[in-house]
Amino acid sequence: MKCISCGQQIPDESQFCEYCGASVAAVPEEIEEIEEIEEIQEEQELFEADKEDTALMSQQMEQISPGVMKGTDGILRWAYDMNMWKNPTILITVWKVLMLAAMAPALLVSLLAIGDGVVEALGAFVKVVMYTAGIVTGLMVIAYPIVAIVNGGRYCVVFEMDNFGVKHIQMQKQFERSQVLSMLTVLAGVAAGNLQATGAGLLAGSKQSSYSKFAKVKSVVVHAKRNVIYVNENLEHNQVYAAREDFDAVLEHILGHCKKAKVTYKSKP
Repeated sequence: MKCISCGQQIPDESQFCEYCGASVAAVPEEIEEIEEIEEIQEEQELFEADKEDTALMSQQMEQISPGVMKGTDGILRWAYDMNMWKNPTILITVWKVLMLAAMAPALLVSLLAIGDGVVEALGAFVKVVMYTAGIVTGLMVIAYPIVAIVNGGRYCVVFEMDNFGVKHIQMQKQFERSQVLSMLTVLAGVAAGNLQATGAGLLAGSKQSSYSKFAKVKSVVVHAKRNVIYVNENLEHNQVYAAREDFDAVLEHILGHCKKAKVTYKSKP
């Protein structure tokens, strides 16, 4: 180190300068200042290193579309933030699932009434379906706004897609709030007198992500106006969302790998 009085170079452990005799012991204020300078230098070095890593990573990633990035692992990733007030996709999907599940008790009632005649059995079937539709619709009208408010009117998801399939991942914060939707679905299933809907609701509440394997996809339904692509297997149905500027790139990749799937356009891009 250097003597602060004469500027001569002296050993670090020196208490006095051998040239001018001045005390060179650092006072607490000087020690604190030195430590602050060292911390600033260390933070600057970490910042520069992180900046270099970020630049290297951006060079390695490939931008497929404005919002879709392809990583070095070959996986396409993007996020989609849906406005639950303007896009009714979730509402319509849940309603369809509950109504489809309600067909089981309706068929059971009609089979029990078939002894009274075909007309009576058909009438019983129609009556059960109408009652169930009314109950489910009423519950959804009440439940959906509550769910939308709880989620701040947004539904945010992340997608990962490669040459083999696509994964739909709910954000952790969204997953915690989705327990409300699960509970409402369970209530709707019980109100409809249907254990299948109740089980489906419980399953939805415990599911953080869903995956569709392209080789098993039977049908692809494109609804560009709602920014959604339905990728359907026999049992697993997945909804893939993409922003308007990313929709064509995502759709092209899915159609290019679902060779055996039947493609239906509800609305074209």
